[in-house]
Amino acid sequence: MGKPPPKKYLPRGIKILFEDADLLVIEKPAGMLSVPARYEPDKNALSLMTHFVRKGNPKSKKELFAVNRLDRETSGILVFAKSFTFREKLHEAWDKVEKIYLAVADGAVEPDSGVIESWLVEDENYRVRSVPAPEAEAQTGRARFAATRYEVLRRTPRYTVLNAYLLTGRKNQIRVHFSEKGYPLLGDKMYGRGNAPRLALHAQKFCFTHPRTRERIEIESLPPEFFRKFLG
Repeated sequence: MGKPPPKKYLPRGIKILFEDADLLVIEKPAGMLSVPARYEPDKNALSLMTHFVRKGNPKSKKELFAVNRLDRETSGILVFAKSFTFREKLHEAWDKVEKIYLAVADGAVEPDSGVIESWLVEDENYRVRSVPAPEAEAQTGRARFAATRYEVLRRTPRYTVLNAYLLTGRKNQIRVHFSEKGYPLLGDKMYGRGNAPRLALHAQKFCFTHPRTRERIEIESLPPEFFRKFLG
């Protein structure tokens, strides 16, 4: 695999959680894009980590390929493959990956557990919403089925701490599902009231079978300081 770059050159705010010959898994901070965007081509996790693995050598042919994405304001586990082929192998089995997010919702979520399902579409303003199934079927190629399972960890009259399990991986899925259920996530400026310093959503644990070694991989990202006051 070669000698890795010194950790002191890691981009600020990023932590390496796991690395082998095929994978590089990091903890992305809130406020950073996962991949390049037209309006922000350089200051994103993929570009920064590619520069890191190349040790600043512009002639290096090392590449990273994003396996999953997190919203800009979501922190936590971001998985990169070190080859396009390995990314495709992971994508083929991605629905079998257990993906657990820590979230804090506005209000007292009821019941204690459940599954939220809907068809999601994205409008011209990049806002995602649920549509009825017949309408979803009519919007060929636009509407996608989404399912989120959740378990309440702690509840007060003002907020609810919960684990959200991604059964599908759609854009803004957790945020939309809880907002439309009447419990938007704290700090969600798009789907809620933005009533916190940051979005209360953190990708905290991924479990999967390594496509090459067949080992069971469990990757965990501890909740940032922001969440500790809610956890009690």
